[in-house]
Amino acid sequence: MSIISNLLYRTIIGCGGVVEKKFNKETKSFKKVNNELLLNILSKNVSSEIGKKFKFINIFSVEDFKMKVPLTEYFYYDNYIKRMANGEENILITEKVEYFGHTSGTTGKQKLVPVTKSSRMKAAKYMALLISRFSYNNLKEDWNYGKGLMIADIVMSTYTKGGIPICSATSGGINGIKTLLPYLYTSPYEVMEIKEKEVALYLHVLFGLKEKKLLYISGVFISNILDLLRVMEKNSDKLVKDIRQGRISKTLNINEETRKELNKYLTPNASRADELENEFKKGFKGICKRVWPNLQYIASVTGANFTIYDEAVKYYLGPVQIYSPCYAASEGIMGINPYVKDIRYVIIPDTVFYEFIPSEELSENNPKTFCSDELEIGKSYEIVITTYTGLYRYRIGDVVKVVGFYNNSPEIEFLYRRNQVLNMVSEKTTEEHLTDAIRNTKNRLKLDLIDYTTVADNSITPGRYQFYFEVKGKVTKELVRSIEITLDEELRNCNLAYKRFRSKSGLAMPKVIMLEEGTFNKVKEFLFMKGISKNQIKIPRVVTTNKNVLGVIESNKLDY
Repeated sequence: MSIISNLLYRTIIGCGGVVEKKFNKETKSFKKVNNELLLNILSKNVSSEIGKKFKFINIFSVEDFKMKVPLTEYFYYDNYIKRMANGEENILITEKVEYFGHTSGTTGKQKLVPVTKSSRMKAAKYMALLISRFSYNNLKEDWNYGKGLMIADIVMSTYTKGGIPICSATSGGINGIKTLLPYLYTSPYEVMEIKEKEVALYLHVLFGLKEKKLLYISGVFISNILDLLRVMEKNSDKLVKDIRQGRISKTLNINEETRKELNKYLTPNASRADELENEFKKGFKGICKRVWPNLQYIASVTGANFTIYDEAVKYYLGPVQIYSPCYAASEGIMGINPYVKDIRYVIIPDTVFYEFIPSEELSENNPKTFCSDELEIGKSYEIVITTYTGLYRYRIGDVVKVVGFYNNSPEIEFLYRRNQVLNMVSEKTTEEHLTDAIRNTKNRLKLDLIDYTTVADNSITPGRYQFYFEVKGKVTKELVRSIEITLDEELRNCNLAYKRFRSKSGLAMPKVIMLEEGTFNKVKEFLFMKGISKNQIKIPRVVTTNKNVLGVIESNKLDY
């Protein structure tokens, strides 16, 4: 590793320590800091169109704010954001929009979210500095200041009519540190520009395997890590050959100009190729620690519905920690995880203003909202945020559980998306219920599950849940029937309301439809073609609101 890389990582860890001290101080005064942030947002935007509409100039407290500004969802801002995209200013905010981030769109309509310099800088100090500091705090006994394998891409999908760029939040962040990439990560910038997912993953692995002293692997979601490791296993012979020869295989689907540029970063390395070949021959269980002996952790969002991927990832990892570092959305970063071995997020006081709707009031027309000091441990709430980028009392749709407090800042676990609920007869089966039932079914039947999704099927009476499964191995009618029976049992165990309606014939037996291998990769490719970052894509657990995704799935059903 170069001296510059070492110094840069040491600087990041040191600066992260400064951010950590401020973070600890502000979490002790969470309510004061967060309330001041709200008033600062409002004062900055007094002269905006929405500021004049709701008379921000006359709002002096949280209570004033709640009385004068209604709870909102994205459709409320649709027309405002279209006008901003066309180049109008002082609409939702007075600050200039740097670019529009877009949401993944996996649960329905893709949304544009304004990003400004100040909002980007707020997020950067946590994403770039404090996450690294917390990683170091937890793993410093074996820390080596090595590079990371970062699964990232640069997707600039288009520009608005007003000439403002549109890209994913992750793409915007990577572009912001372009000059530092060679010192931080193993993959050259050119790899991040490649659009075809499997080709990009192959190259991420190739350049990662060159770096024997790799410290960590990072991807937005744990599913991205699993995709990477599966590509490594599938292409192990080709990867060894490329490292031995110091050039990229002619069979890899990239243009010659890109191939020529990437080959400049490679030199023949027979000894490393021999090491890899020997380890690959032993099989892929625990392969990561064998090919990267200094690897300390995987930094990637997991927990909740992502846990179905964890077991498959751990097969490849060996004794390597999975660290879920932050809780964030296109609208902003809201939580950070100080604990590498646990999945719980401390709400950040100074990025957005927070309100919380109790879960029992989610369906109310005008639900009551609580502030941080009114929350109860063990209870669940939907998060409502007010941001520097023009979203006011905005329901992001995430339901979380309060599991403790870090100083005076709530610690939360993510539970589910409010619109990702199956609710045919008021049984309210959430993502959390689905995840538990699927995981238990998978374990009981020893399924090699690739992925799944579901829809509410009202084509029969009573209605039923229709699941789409992609698994490895032979599919038979007997297997499908076993899955249906087991899944029904597990859903009854996970959701007592579901059990009650099944017992009263209010819901029919679940139906399972098996899909061809590669179906969910086709779904990801479809979503990517919409301009979504390859690494921001999530498989929706309920696809009722995304007919295009359902169309891809329906066209790949297996006959058995």
